[in-house]
Amino acid sequence: MLRTIEVRGSATGLGQVRTGNAIGRVDLQVTPGGTSALRAIERLPGVNMQGADPFGLYEWATRVTMRGFQSPQVGQTFDGITLGDMSYGNFNGLNIGRAVDSDNLVTATVTQGTGALGTASSNNLGGVVQYLSDDPANERRFTFRQMLGQASTRRTSGRFDTGLLQGGSNAFKALLSFSRYDTDKWKGSGARYSPDKSGILGERGLFGDPGEQWMDQLNGKAQYLFGGHRITAFYNFADKRESDYVDMTLGRYRTLGREYDHFADWTAAKAQATTAGQEDLAYFHSSQGARRDHFGYLSADFQLGQSGQLTIKPYAHTNEGAGDWHAPNYGSTAFSPDPIYFRQTQYDNNRQGVILQARGRVGPNALEGGAWFERNESNIRRVAWRMTNYAASPDVNFNNVLRLFFDRTGDLSTRTLYAQNTNTFLDERFKLTYGAKYLYIDADFRNNGRTIASAQSAPDTARPSVSIPTDGGILPQAGAVFAPNERVQFFANYSQNVNAYPYSPQSGVYNTAASTFQFFNDNAKPEKAHTYELGVRTRTARVDASAAVYAVDYRNRLIGVAVCPLTATCASSFANVGSVSTSGVEGLLALRVADGLTWSNAASFNRSTIDDDYSNGTTRVASSGKKVVDAPEVLLNSSLRLARGGFTGSVAARHVGKRYFSILNDMSVPSYTTADLSAAYALGAMRGLKGLSLQLNVLNLFDESFISSVGTGGFSVTGDLETLMVGQKRLVFLGLTTSF
Repeated sequence: MLRTIEVRGSATGLGQVRTGNAIGRVDLQVTPGGTSALRAIERLPGVNMQGADPFGLYEWATRVTMRGFQSPQVGQTFDGITLGDMSYGNFNGLNIGRAVDSDNLVTATVTQGTGALGTASSNNLGGVVQYLSDDPANERRFTFRQMLGQASTRRTSGRFDTGLLQGGSNAFKALLSFSRYDTDKWKGSGARYSPDKSGILGERGLFGDPGEQWMDQLNGKAQYLFGGHRITAFYNFADKRESDYVDMTLGRYRTLGREYDHFADWTAAKAQATTAGQEDLAYFHSSQGARRDHFGYLSADFQLGQSGQLTIKPYAHTNEGAGDWHAPNYGSTAFSPDPIYFRQTQYDNNRQGVILQARGRVGPNALEGGAWFERNESNIRRVAWRMTNYAASPDVNFNNVLRLFFDRTGDLSTRTLYAQNTNTFLDERFKLTYGAKYLYIDADFRNNGRTIASAQSAPDTARPSVSIPTDGGILPQAGAVFAPNERVQFFANYSQNVNAYPYSPQSGVYNTAASTFQFFNDNAKPEKAHTYELGVRTRTARVDASAAVYAVDYRNRLIGVAVCPLTATCASSFANVGSVSTSGVEGLLALRVADGLTWSNAASFNRSTIDDDYSNGTTRVASSGKKVVDAPEVLLNSSLRLARGGFTGSVAARHVGKRYFSILNDMSVPSYTTADLSAAYALGAMRGLKGLSLQLNVLNLFDESFISSVGTGGFSVTGDLETLMVGQKRLVFLGLTTSF
């Protein structure tokens, strides 16, 4: 059979009919403890991960782009279950950092393209990231990890594995883990002014006071093995608080520098809020996000005969969240008599689903089919309160409600069906895979019509209920891979896929002006991509390599356009820029230079341009021929890794090309290059310990000042915008891991 190869934990995708790369446990462990897997995949071809914190956990700034596609068009799954569209107020999933403890991840696979037909995602238009969790170990053990670093960072985690418990032909194994992460912001400060709900540790902290950003996380996973079958149960609890970094304009970044952040002084914040035209230069440092998740699944995997397999995987996820902000009233006293009021956006999401997959052989055909069903109810509302004594302090009087901005619910029902077949020829040196899937989403939105007796209701109370379904129709895929010898494979792939409409009740299509609903229903079509790929992969004793060329015909491209300041509440706006033409080339090369010494490189060159002008309702916008926002043409990664004896060390460099953040391309952020250093030493068993290792990480080794995240507040048609986040300065972390 054709096999999958790995390059230092990174699969080139040998045997696959589409582009794909992966990172393994080694790559995940090189990063500081608790780092999101998103940080680790940024070294793969075509992947640009953006964030404002060193760990990739600060969700407002976290972005992933591939081949000119942005986060809402890149699918993500964990153990096969969708994580949603990666939006900040995620209504249909959760960030990978909240879905599973990073210590319990074993691999992450990136498909720079549509992804396999069986992927349970409604937004994997331009690519998909698939994370897999670690199974409980067969050996009984307890693992303890401690990480310390700059910005008062500390993370403590422990994991217990029962080992394999056997009884006859049956076996059972399980793991239980807990971690506590605390850190202060690497610049500025943060403070909480709303009540905190009690959790495991929460605001009490573990060692000392809690950090300005913190998270408690509990994981449990159990497996029951009988015959050729397996039952797996997984549970995750995550409780998180994060203090915001300030969103910058390009002009402010250049004049004020990367260290500029929110005001910690109430007097200074008040003065800024009453300076005409400067109200949004900075806000008070109370802006925070809070999320609490319960997420779990039960997976039944059955072996049917010699070649048949059946998987049934029901899952459930609940989320409560809130976003705080002391916001300026921009000179309007319509509801706030003071220049600053306190605002909170409240989230409540419940979703349940099931994934069904079956595989088997019938003669020369390797058949696969399945279905995915999900029901999701997303509730969101926004409330404003007055300060207890505005002149004296920022303390909030939660009995004095000023305004209910909105109170909405979105009910989404997603269903997909797929079927595919694989045939092999020429002694299995040629493989042909073909199939299709069907996607349909019922999306019903309603204004709950609630009011607060003492509060002024915003005009949103008149917003009508509306249904905006996504009908993806039949979406075909076909691919082939040919191996002329044991070392080389050629592959080709064609796929169609659609993207669900932006359904967030807070910032999606239901937040547009109500007068546009009917126009949207009558004229809008889902974003659709036709993707073509050709590539080659090879492996020799010293070289692992892959290269691919691609072209994408992207239709009905929607770009979120900023129409008001971040703290103002206003209708969303989307620019349908029509068609986008994308083409590019990607490559990965890993050289085993000497025993234990590997040099790995990844490069991608992408060109994404808008094909049409579009109308914004009043004028024609000359967007034809413009480059797509947040789509760097050049991405380069290079790393040198040495592993000898108990020592492991690596130095890695990353280059990101220029990116535009205005549709008309008059505003862009410059390219940048950063480097990271990692060194670890395993001491082995000693005095009752099964192992002890120490690790040093230096992030942004040369202290480069750069803009990392683009589009946090949307994109402008033209001109500068408060929508940029700077990357972190040089930071150092130390880690210890032991097991017994």
